[in-house]
Amino acid sequence: MIEWLSDNTNAGMVGLLFFFSAFCGIAYWAFNPKKKDEIEGHRYIPLEGDEQ
Repeated sequence: MIEWLSDNTNAGMVGLLFFFSAFCGIAYWAFNPKKKDEIEGHRYIPLEGDEQ
């Protein structure tokens, strides 16, 4: 298994699959309908300033 991963062509494919699955997982987490209310609440945070 280590020999298979240490080969440059195989390591590239493993890295591609890892980062693609991480991207899909983060995209699902970010756009999950259950989190919509929480995300909508954070919409105006950059526009809020220190009102002094």
